[in-house]
Amino acid sequence: MEYGGPLFINQDKVDLEVLDKIQIEAMHIVTGAKRLTSHDLLKKDTCWPDLSMRRELQELSILHKVIHKQYPPYLLNDLPYMSDGNSRLERRFKFNTPPYNYAFYRDSVIPSMIANWNKLPNDIRTNTSLKTFKYLFKEKFAPPKYPLYNCGSRLPQMSHTRIRLNFSNLNYHLFNHGLSDSPNCENCNVPETPIHYFMECTKYPTNLRNELITKAKAILTGPNRSDRNRIPLNTLLHGKKELPYSENVKLFEIIHSYIRKTGRNP
Repeated sequence: MEYGGPLFINQDKVDLEVLDKIQIEAMHIVTGAKRLTSHDLLKKDTCWPDLSMRRELQELSILHKVIHKQYPPYLLNDLPYMSDGNSRLERRFKFNTPPYNYAFYRDSVIPSMIANWNKLPNDIRTNTSLKTFKYLFKEKFAPPKYPLYNCGSRLPQMSHTRIRLNFSNLNYHLFNHGLSDSPNCENCNVPETPIHYFMECTKYPTNLRNELITKAKAILTGPNRSDRNRIPLNTLLHGKKELPYSENVKLFEIIHSYIRKTGRNP
C-alpha cells in the first residue's frame, strides 16, 4: 500500500479510499473486530498511522534526501530557498512555494511536498540525519503505541478487544447495532453491559467473579492508588496508565482468564 506513495498525493479521495479500506480490513483481521465496528475506534485501538500520514513521511523523506545530496544535485535546482526567516539555518531549510493557478497543481507532488516541508517544526526540518528525521516526525505526528492490547492468547484477547470497541456478542452491544431484540441478559433480565458481564451477572459462579475482583484489586490497590473500593470499567478495558506495563499485563491476564472460564465468548 505504500509503494509509490508520493504519487498518490493528488489522487481523488474516492481512489484513496480504496487503499484506506485495505488498511481497515487489516485492522479487522488483526483485532478480530466485527464488521460494523467504528473505524475511529479501530484506528485508536490499533494505533496505526493513517496512510495519508505515511505517504507524507515518504515524500518528506525524499525531499530530505534531495537537500542532503543523497539524490542527484540537479534536483535541488528547481527548489529555490526562501530568502526570509529568523535564522540562516531556517532559511536554508525552507523553500518558496511554486506559483499556481489551479488547485490541482497546488495539490500535486512538488507543491504539496514543499508546503508540508515548510510546516514542519524547525527541530525536525533542520535535522541532518534521515533516520532521526523519521523518528522525530513519527514522535510528533504518529499516534502513540499501546502494546498492552497485544498481550495474551488470541481468543480471549479478541473478545476483550470487541468489548473495548463497543461491539461484542454481549446483548447490549448487539441491540445497539440492531442485531438483537433485547439488550437484556438472558439470565438476569437487565442490560447485559460490559460492567454487568464482569461484575454483576449471576449466570457465572460467584467464586469466578470474586476471583476476578480480588486478583484485580490486588494489582490496583496500593498506598498511592485510588481504586480501593471499585474497579472502573475503563481500567478493565484499557488498563491503568499509572501502573507499570508488567502489572497491566498481569491485570489483562486475569481478565482474559475470566473471559475464558465463563465461556461467554463475547
